[in-house]
Amino acid sequence: MGVFASCSKNEIGGNDADSTGTVVLKVTADEGIQTRIATQRYVIEVYTDDTYATAANVFTDGTNKAINATGEFQMVLDRTKEYYCLLWADNRGYEIYNVNDLKAVTLQEGKKPAEAWHGTYKIEAGKNATLSTQLKRAVSKLSLLETGIILPNSSLAVAFNQPNLFNVATKAASGTVARTETIDLLTGVTGTKDAPVKLNNADIYVLSSVAGNVTDLTFTMSMNGTSEPSFNVTNVPLKTNYNTNIKGHYTSLRSSTFTVTCDDQWIVYDE
Repeated sequence: MGVFASCSKNEIGGNDADSTGTVVLKVTADEGIQTRIATQRYVIEVYTDDTYATAANVFTDGTNKAINATGEFQMVLDRTKEYYCLLWADNRGYEIYNVNDLKAVTLQEGKKPAEAWHGTYKIEAGKNATLSTQLKRAVSKLSLLETGIILPNSSLAVAFNQPNLFNVATKAASGTVARTETIDLLTGVTGTKDAPVKLNNADIYVLSSVAGNVTDLTFTMSMNGTSEPSFNVTNVPLKTNYNTNIKGHYTSLRSSTFTVTCDDQWIVYDE
């Protein structure tokens, strides 16, 4: 019995000495950032608590944060503990977003949002393997759909307030900055109610919350240098990973009725 007790004690001591392990977390972005974007940036912050208050310095440089272009993060963890990760991905990131703190990702002053992704991930105690997770977008997309005729040499200005901060931990966008988009329609447009034409060839991205935000948009159509009276479309919903469609005739200001939909089909707009 004495020999048996001695072996049992040594075995426990061996587990205590081997409590650390290497974990690789592989991060991908919804709908293939790796194949669609030439330059990308992945960011991770690791914490010991689910409030993301206490940093877990699990990387070789002695910090809780890492940034790379591959989305693969290797860390040394205490296998007896849980870890909580904040994750971000973007393209053209350095010139668009400040990621010094993933609880306050900040749109750089004077910049328009680019496509970006966010997520959280919990690493369970005892993990010693390769793990994976996929991120969802941190932006919504605006599509302006024309149902009538717009003459050549026209332009449409769109003015609204947008969030300029995104908290990965709470999945919420906040802050307010003014933004104006101008869409040149030099050759004119012909659309119908059943076959509308998307006016903005360049996608309009907006930092948004998972739970959704709302904003008012002010439109001003100009033809041959003469501006029509501006008009508003109010309480437009903006939600991460959703395509917000605003459909109507952008020149018949007093008689137009605009239909607003919020569609989870990102690639194709709702006709």
